[in-house]
Amino acid sequence: MVAYIEQVKTGLEQRWPDSCCYVLGHLADGNLHLFVKPGYEGDTHYDSDSEIYEPLKAFGGTVSAEHGIGTEKKAWLGHSRSASEINLMRVLKNTLDPKGLLNQGRIF
Repeated sequence: MVAYIEQVKTGLEQRWPDSCCYVLGHLADGNLHLFVKPGYEGDTHYDSDSEIYEPLKAFGGTVSAEHGIGTEKKAWLGHSRSASEINLMRVLKNTLDPKGLLNQGRIF
C-alpha cells in the first residue's frame, strides 16, 4: 500500500503541484479512502480519479470494498475486475433480482 500511495501522490503532485492527498481507511483489510484537493479550481473529478485508479492495475487493487461498486466508481470497475467477474456480477444481480426492482439501472 505504501508504494501505491507514493505513486498516487507523485502523480498528483506532478499534475497539480499544489495538490493535497489525504489517506485514511481500514488499513488492516486494505480498504483505503483517498481525499484529493487537486490544487486548482474547475471540474477535476475525472482527472483526480484517473490519478488514483490508474495505478491500481499494477498493484492488483480494487476500486471498491466488499459492499459494492456504487455509481461514482462505475466507470472504473474494469480496472479491478475482469470481464468474466463483471459478467458474474450481472448473473448474480439477475438471479437475485430477476425483475430488476432493486437499484434499477444503477450499475447493470
